[in-house]
Amino acid sequence: MRTPITVKFSGQMAEQHKLPAYEAAQSLYGLSRSILIITNYLDEGRVRHRRFENIGFEFNLVTQRAGSFETLYELITNPAAMKVAYDLSVGVAATFIENFISSMILRAVGGVAHQSIEELEATKQLNTGDTGALVDAIDPALREAHKLIDRGAGNIFIICGDNNNVNLNNSTKEYINTTEYDESISIKLFSVANFDANSSSGRAYDLEEHKTVPFTLDSDDDEKSVEALLKSYNSYVRARRLGHKLNSAVAFKYNAIRSSDGRTKKINVSMVREDLTAL
Repeated sequence: MRTPITVKFSGQMAEQHKLPAYEAAQSLYGLSRSILIITNYLDEGRVRHRRFENIGFEFNLVTQRAGSFETLYELITNPAAMKVAYDLSVGVAATFIENFISSMILRAVGGVAHQSIEELEATKQLNTGDTGALVDAIDPALREAHKLIDRGAGNIFIICGDNNNVNLNNSTKEYINTTEYDESISIKLFSVANFDANSSSGRAYDLEEHKTVPFTLDSDDDEKSVEALLKSYNSYVRARRLGHKLNSAVAFKYNAIRSSDGRTKKINVSMVREDLTAL
C-alpha cells in the first residue's frame, strides 16, 4: 500500500522560493525521523528510538515539486505483514496508517487525535501505554522539525494521504519546546477513555477542553481510585460504542504538566473519586 506524504513550507522566506539551508535540513530530518519512528511501531509493535536498518517497509523521499516548497515522500507498506496494522486489520479503515501517523504528531504538538484512533484506544485495540510512549519518542525529532519556524517559514504543513493535515507553527513550537510542572493541586471532572493497569496510565477525556489527555496514577494502593477509574472507563466505552446514556465522569485530584501557554500536556493523578465532594 502506498501512502503519499507531502511537506509544504509557507510564509516568510518560503514565499521568495528559498529557505535557510541548515534549518530546512533540520526540519526535514525531524519530520522524517518522526514518521519513521511511528511507522516502525506499526511494523514491529514496539517503540524503537534507533537502529532502523532492517525495517519492513519503504519510506522514500520522492522529489520536490517544481515552483513550490513542497517535499514529497512515499510510504510503502504491507499492512498484512505489520504487527500492529495486521492485528487491527479486521474492521479498520484503509486510512488507518495515515490517520495514525497524523494523530501521533498532532498529540505531540498539543492537538487532538483522529476520532477513529481514540475509539481504537477506548476499546483497547490500541494500547495507550504504547501510544503515549510513541508521542514521547517523537518529541525530540519534532523539536528539530520546528527549527525552521520563524527562521525562514511561518508554517509547515504535513499532509498524510488525502486529507490528514498537521500544521506546525508558532503555537506548536511553543508547546513542544516548553514544559512546566504545576505544583499546585487541581481538582476536575474527567471521563476515563482508557486505562492500562500494567502501566497505571491511560487517557482521560477533559469535559471542558473536549479532548483526551494522558494521565498516570501515582499509586496503585488506593483501591477506591482504581475502582472509580474502571467504573468510569466501563461507562465511557458503553456510551461510545453502544450508545448507552451513562454518566462516566469522575473527579481527579492531580498535578499537571503544562506548556508555557497553560495547555495541559500530561497529568499525574493522586486520587480519583466518583464525585468532587469525595476528594
